[in-house]
Amino acid sequence: MQYQFIEQLDAQEHDAFVSSHELCNLLQSSKWGLVKENWKRSIVGVKEQGKLVASCMILIKPLPLGFSMFYIPRGPVLNYSNAELTAYLFKELKRYARRHHCLFITFDPAVHCNDYTIKEANENHYEHIDAMIQLLQKQGAVFKGFTKQIDDTIQPRYHANVYACDDFESTLSKSCKKALSTVQKKMIEVLPYHIDGVEDFAKVMHCTEERKNIHLRDQEYFKRLLEIYGDDAVIYLAKLPLAKLYEDTRKRYEQTVKELEACPENAKKKRFTLEELHASLSRELRELKENLQRDGEVAVVSGALCVKFGPTAEILYAGMDDRYKRYMAPYASFYKCMTWSFEHGCKWSNMGGIEGSLKGGLTKFKANYNPTINEFIGEFDLPVYKSLYSLSQWAMKQRKKALQKA
Repeated sequence: MQYQFIEQLDAQEHDAFVSSHELCNLLQSSKWGLVKENWKRSIVGVKEQGKLVASCMILIKPLPLGFSMFYIPRGPVLNYSNAELTAYLFKELKRYARRHHCLFITFDPAVHCNDYTIKEANENHYEHIDAMIQLLQKQGAVFKGFTKQIDDTIQPRYHANVYACDDFESTLSKSCKKALSTVQKKMIEVLPYHIDGVEDFAKVMHCTEERKNIHLRDQEYFKRLLEIYGDDAVIYLAKLPLAKLYEDTRKRYEQTVKELEACPENAKKKRFTLEELHASLSRELRELKENLQRDGEVAVVSGALCVKFGPTAEILYAGMDDRYKRYMAPYASFYKCMTWSFEHGCKWSNMGGIEGSLKGGLTKFKANYNPTINEFIGEFDLPVYKSLYSLSQWAMKQRKKALQKA
């Protein structure tokens, strides 16, 4: 076959190829390189008789002493069963990388090595996976293994993904449906926003940072992401009408007081029920009054940010104000993002990474949407200068150890 390596591939041509490919992923969209402003970006590909058959958006990070590293998130995009094409692409990638003084290329193809539900989890891998790993190793790639921890690789190997179906709502768990009902009863509005919702979204994300003691993204990052993806991005914010809820609760409280006063002493069962309700409404009134004084008439209690690319969608970020967790708003934020994705023609809506053990609070929450677990093949390094690659890996490990001790 006569292949041609294209060093400066047109972004639109790349996006058209990737969005129609079975390995389509948002992280390989050309715009993702614009979001990552601390990295340089390059798009390369391979053509056969003028037709694009392989493509990848490369993020380029400068390293000390004039060197660099390449990262190809969820790529390259090609038919990996075509050994000749795969060999050609990686040979050309190494040649291209040397010109940029690149020490190594990290990549994690959007290839699934297994798919299953949480209840049907198994350790089996698809038949073609071993052959693909061997093919990439033959090109000089170093396979980092079937890792389990969410932070073992740059992109999590395990993702909870919800696929479009005729009646999505019927697939939700009972607890999820109950949570969505609670959201409705509490008069919470979950509405779509764009740039106009960034400030409020950043606030709930900050609440998540404080709760988990982690650092995520700031308001400017979210704004840039929305500006770059335009109508293909949305924020769903859940807003709790505190003033309205307080007034509604106050009326219920006063009605309960009247019923208690009119209740005969010998109607013990009814009186007990009213007293329980009275105590509950009294507590809720005090809490709502405090929240009103602190947050005003309407409180933003949760939010989720979703971006679509081709027939796929990713819920990239989600946050909540832990002080309002009993209102179950995050269930609705995720639900709205998914329905938005499906309404816009997406085949699936990815909720993001989870631990490979399929345990923990994050997995438990995402399990409510009856997702398919996509287990990706994992991460590879392609050394460009072998001796310097080994040294760089040693230096990175030492840096990681130092950070862990700090």
